[in-house]
Amino acid sequence: MRIKFIYIILCASITQLLFTGCEKVIDLKLNNAAPQLVIEGNVTNQSAVHTVKISQSVPFTDSNKFPAVSGAVVTINDDRGNFYNLTETSPGIYSTPRFTGRTNYKYTLTVTVNGQTYTASSVMPPFVRFDNLTYKDSFFDSNKKIMTIHYQDPPNSANQYHYIIYIDGVQIKNNVLVNNDNFTNGRYVDEDLFQRDNDILVGNVVTVEAQCIDNNVFTYLFSLSEQLSGGPKPTPSNPPSNLSNNALGYFSAHTTQKLSTLIR
Repeated sequence: MRIKFIYIILCASITQLLFTGCEKVIDLKLNNAAPQLVIEGNVTNQSAVHTVKISQSVPFTDSNKFPAVSGAVVTINDDRGNFYNLTETSPGIYSTPRFTGRTNYKYTLTVTVNGQTYTASSVMPPFVRFDNLTYKDSFFDSNKKIMTIHYQDPPNSANQYHYIIYIDGVQIKNNVLVNNDNFTNGRYVDEDLFQRDNDILVGNVVTVEAQCIDNNVFTYLFSLSEQLSGGPKPTPSNPPSNLSNNALGYFSAHTTQKLSTLIR
């Protein structure tokens, strides 16, 4: 996932999406702010090489190409005694050995750059199985489709969800789709995944990556979704990060599941 930020001294503004980025322009008259470290890290319940991306913000007047930060010391450990040293596999990209993240484990990311240390922790939530992915006609145009994901929300626990949509293998980049179970706790859920600016049509293959995320990551993503929404919004600001020492970005330990369907 890739995040692009816009910063100002009196009023910071985020205008780009995480997880491979998005394109949204907010026309503001901004002052430049000092560069800040941007860290984006994920651990999932898949047997995989997990990555942390480290870059540096740039002044608003510069391009949105964030320079990679090389030479960092990066580690991830959990509360069960497991410890992973990450290796820089390309500029600014740090990778773990292959391992499988475990639900209910608390993972801590530690990054040291130029003598400064940044940390973040995330507890991987229990896995919620998503049963099916369907679609229906859009309210305004029957040629366009709305995706619906179906699942049983577990009772007696708070759950938060993040959805990433791919159309023919290409990720939709200008929406952040998150939800929690404040109104659906313990119920069977048929959740419509409303997104804008990207038409889902007959012949498309649509994949939804459904993640169970912890509350701190949900707060971050929900704030980001508010910034990127098309409707009225509060004064733009950077989403609340779970990283220490004024770093920007996020660290997320989450479960993930992908469902796909052909639009007929």
